[in-house]
Amino acid sequence: NKQWRWVLPSLLSLSVSLLVGCGDKENRSTQVENEGKENFGESSTPLVILTWDEYFAPEVVADFEAEFGIKVEFVSFGNLDEQEALLRSRPSDFDLTLTSGVKMADLIATQLIQPIQKELLPLFGNMDQRFLGLGSDPENQYSVPYMWGPTLIAYRSDKIAEPAQAWKSLWDERYRGHVLMLDEPFDAYASALLASGHDINSQDPAKLDDATKLLLDQAQRLGTRFVDIDEVREKLLSGDCWITMTYSSDAGVLAEKEENIAYFIPEEGASLWLDSFVIPREAKNSRAAHLFLNYFCRPEVAAANSNELWCASANREARRFISEEIKEDPTIYLSDEVLARCELETRASVERNRLVNRG
Repeated sequence: NKQWRWVLPSLLSLSVSLLVGCGDKENRSTQVENEGKENFGESSTPLVILTWDEYFAPEVVADFEAEFGIKVEFVSFGNLDEQEALLRSRPSDFDLTLTSGVKMADLIATQLIQPIQKELLPLFGNMDQRFLGLGSDPENQYSVPYMWGPTLIAYRSDKIAEPAQAWKSLWDERYRGHVLMLDEPFDAYASALLASGHDINSQDPAKLDDATKLLLDQAQRLGTRFVDIDEVREKLLSGDCWITMTYSSDAGVLAEKEENIAYFIPEEGASLWLDSFVIPREAKNSRAAHLFLNYFCRPEVAAANSNELWCASANREARRFISEEIKEDPTIYLSDEVLARCELETRASVERNRLVNRG
């Protein structure tokens, strides 16, 4: 845990330092962006981003292309294992990607990503300190935080009247044949550990064995399938899936599209996800990637993405531009009480990895 010591300067000196700091940051950002426009004006080389599908506000990307003359192309992946496989097999095909949890630490350890050039990101200082200095990238040498939120339960209210507000709902016999789980080992095990009354990041073999048995029981008894996020979206919208685990951002967007989709954070708590940008090791367009990242650090741009995606931004300065409806949604900006029951993924022991992979 981080230990913080706060120094309370006089109001006057604090105000002056903030004004000077903001001014320097904005001036440097303008300089970096002007240099980028000079270097890339109507560039024929596109910026290729490897990402989850539909993870940016379309108008934000269009505005970047218009302002900097850089075409943006997207290649999508369904889960983080698929992403890593693409980075290994096609290391020079992508200029920017997103990752989450300790998968980032794996990408760093295997040298699949390159350090961020902070001098090209003057607006990095807009990031919320809560999402900096985490275990997967302690000095933020490789990553720029983007979005965060809980993994929760979404369901069809036209199929299920009032599910129990607990993870055990995903094991309810009445929903046989209509339950989906995310094909992400940490998220699946987190739900099973919580349903068993255990800690999300438990390294205890006996508790992990409990979770494995629960997941096997779910698959065998209920016919539950483990699928990527794209299939979760598709089946929940069609009504084939009655109840599932999903990310808060997806739940909010799906509920906007279909009035019969509802969602909740289970009473036991939830795992938290934090998605961050990283630059692949052999990116051909690294400078354009840095321009894109600095642009995404603008408060109004970060807020536009949050408003589109229905999730919380890791950009501290964006909050004043985010819609009140999103800021007041307790499944997006969590109360202190709920947040205390939620956890980010921590580095797993060799034994936990062995047990999870075996399961």
